[in-house]
Amino acid sequence: MHLRSSLALLVPFVVAVERSAAQELLLKARRIVVAADAVLTDGALLVQQGKVVWVGTDIPADARSRAKAIDYGEATIVPGFVLAETTLDQDADLAEGALAFTPDLRAAEAFDPWDERLLALPALGITSCAFSPSPRNVAGGIAAFVKPGKDRGAIAAAELHLSLSLTGAARNPERQPTSLMGAMDLLRTTFTAARTGTRTGPDAAVMHQVLQGSRPVFVHADTWAEINAALDLSRDFGFAVVLVGAREAGKALPRIVQQKASVVLDTLVPEGRLEPLRLPARLAEAGVPFCFAGQPEKLRLSAALAVRNGLDRRTALQALTRMPALLLDQQQVVGSLRQGSAADFVVFTGDPLDLDAAHVATWVDGVRIAGTDPAPKPAASAASATVAGDRR
Repeated sequence: MHLRSSLALLVPFVVAVERSAAQELLLKARRIVVAADAVLTDGALLVQQGKVVWVGTDIPADARSRAKAIDYGEATIVPGFVLAETTLDQDADLAEGALAFTPDLRAAEAFDPWDERLLALPALGITSCAFSPSPRNVAGGIAAFVKPGKDRGAIAAAELHLSLSLTGAARNPERQPTSLMGAMDLLRTTFTAARTGTRTGPDAAVMHQVLQGSRPVFVHADTWAEINAALDLSRDFGFAVVLVGAREAGKALPRIVQQKASVVLDTLVPEGRLEPLRLPARLAEAGVPFCFAGQPEKLRLSAALAVRNGLDRRTALQALTRMPALLLDQQQVVGSLRQGSAADFVVFTGDPLDLDAAHVATWVDGVRIAGTDPAPKPAASAASATVAGDRR
């Protein structure tokens, strides 16, 4: 086995050992967003071994007194952003060139913990992501849940959803299928074979997991025709679907609502057409669960643009935090700062949906991996702050 691959296998163990030795930390800020619907003013979080163990007034006095205090003053602390779908620009490594159907391919096997694109995410407020197979394959394979670190990343969950694609990227003129109809025929045939047991092997096992409801499905679909095709598969084979990209979701909105589908929207740009900019607000009004993905550097901008075009701020923040965690079935560990969740959070000088608010720091599993700590306060001021905190 290659030395780099061998070291990659040791990363989760090494990281766990380092973090287990971390002391208790008391993080303070003027505003702490525990979740989009739960905000503390002049609040605090107690972090130990990479987890949020106490929140706000529930923090015991003795724990406050022995923990190392880090006071971000007038800043705002929010849960770390979750990127619901990304290849980290590794489309070529995450796609099989000769075959369009590779449902048993595992993105985790292509994961590089030293990938510079992964390690750049914390500076953008992103603390975790779904590392996904390329949409160049009709059945790309199984996504992994990964986290960046200060010097290296780690796999937090090796297997998430099955990634399918009905987009033009999956239709290659040099191999089958070459059309949307061909892609649908391939998927219908394999799902039917998995249902009847006439097909065996690792790929059939993955399709059978989908039919049993134990393997979620994300389908890349941009146009009205692609979205309707994805919804046809969902209806005919009885599985819930998350639509990725969904550029023309507005045209299929009644059916998306009817089938209780969810949506992972591509990033928004200010120079874009008005319809995509208004789509998040339309989805929210219709009760469709959605979040943002696409270009990591435009994730926060996408939420801010959606707010400017009618989306309420709470839903916009949920689309960066809680909702992608829910769609990835990782809501117990990321997406909020409730007791027991991972200590993944971002510090801004103000509201993160206000683009004038500057990024201060990003923490993953209780370790600051981007930005800076606040400047130490004079002893008298620190003592006064401690007394005030105990009174709260």
